[in-house]
Amino acid sequence: MTFIDHLLFLIIAIVFPISSYFSYMALLRRVDAGEQVDRTKLYMQTAAGHWVLFGATMALWIGADRSWETLGFGWQTDKLFFAGVALTLVVIGFLWGQARQVSNSNANDLARFRQQFGRADLLVPRNGNELGRFYGLALTAGIVEEVLWRGFLIWYLGYFMPLWAAAVLSTVGFGVAHSYQGVANVPKITIVGAAFTGIYLLTGSLWIPMILHTVIDVIQGKLGYEVIRLTDENDITENDAAVLET
Repeated sequence: MTFIDHLLFLIIAIVFPISSYFSYMALLRRVDAGEQVDRTKLYMQTAAGHWVLFGATMALWIGADRSWETLGFGWQTDKLFFAGVALTLVVIGFLWGQARQVSNSNANDLARFRQQFGRADLLVPRNGNELGRFYGLALTAGIVEEVLWRGFLIWYLGYFMPLWAAAVLSTVGFGVAHSYQGVANVPKITIVGAAFTGIYLLTGSLWIPMILHTVIDVIQGKLGYEVIRLTDENDITENDAAVLET
């Protein structure tokens, strides 16, 4: 364990989430004041920040000549691995089925779906170009966030506490780090993070959680895009959604 490890931990677990929160709050205030959002630029800036931290982690591992297995890049094809694969396929199938139901939803359901976006509504792609860029961001999040929050942080925290405690703390931190999307979404994101952590511990590898994380974000992006497209076609606004909910 080196000074750079401690510094990277502070940046990943504290500095980056706090700066992301306040940056997003500032963006929301500017939007309320009438500023137009360039989502493609926002996606690219977010992805760039992720890849900088990913690069720093990779450089640290190479510089310290550490085993890649300790960062989660192992691969073992035993029963637990295939159990993780099966669980991942079930989750993906369930989410894909939910996404397909959106096109058959009525106006009330669409309004409720959109209201659930909360602060994250600003991040949802509105056109095909934005959707394509969002898919790139989903791939970035699937790779980078798993390496940082599951690979590095569990490894780091494991030096100071039992593995189960490190896994729990990392999972909770993952949820809190997404609080810029709204406090109401933190429990749901934490539960999703717990699924990623569980599959990682079950399989001993980040590869499956990376795939699941990416697919979930892709499906959510597509789902959000379709909900907004359909609500716009039906002239359902966010205010209408609030009225329908009550």
